[in-house]
Amino acid sequence: MGLEAILQAISASGDAQVQEIEAHASAHVDEILANARLEAARIKEQAFNAALTPVARERSRIIHQAKLEVLHTTGNLRETLVDTSLERACSRLALIRTETIYPEVLRRLTQETLAEIKLSSVGSEMICLEIDSRDRDLLADILTALKLDLPVRDDLNCWGGLVAKSEDGRVVVINTLEARLERATPYLRRQLAGLFEDKEWQISTTATPAYAP
Repeated sequence: MGLEAILQAISASGDAQVQEIEAHASAHVDEILANARLEAARIKEQAFNAALTPVARERSRIIHQAKLEVLHTTGNLRETLVDTSLERACSRLALIRTETIYPEVLRRLTQETLAEIKLSSVGSEMICLEIDSRDRDLLADILTALKLDLPVRDDLNCWGGLVAKSEDGRVVVINTLEARLERATPYLRRQLAGLFEDKEWQISTTATPAYAP
């Protein structure tokens, strides 16, 4: 083989080795770049999550605090509405004597009172009734209709109703409108609170949506 051919063979062999080295180097560079991109993405995601976590916690805290404030405000408003309703009931009862339904109200209260005091084992003892002086004539008519002759004292000062006592004073039935309202108030508070709560729920579930397609 001539010298020139030998030189060409050596040159070709060298070129092949250079190309192989360049290919390996290029692949290695690509691998390094790919790993670098993955690591950069991982670091970026970690940094984003690290930055987002306090924001998410603060958002949850704000939402929780807002819910507590809404519950507190709603509870106060509901309590105010209940108080207002009871105050109106008091105002209505305080003036019920001037309404046309009062004679029937007093008649029913009288019948309830007499039935209750008899159930309390008064027996044959005399029953005394106590009323407001403004109800004297009305109660006289009621007792006449019931065919009863009972002693009546008119020293009460009340919205309406009456008190019945046994002769010895051991059995007392208080059936004034004030006493009836006082006994009913805990029940009325629960009922009114439940009613207002139902209204709030209906309003919240029928609210207009923020977005309509």
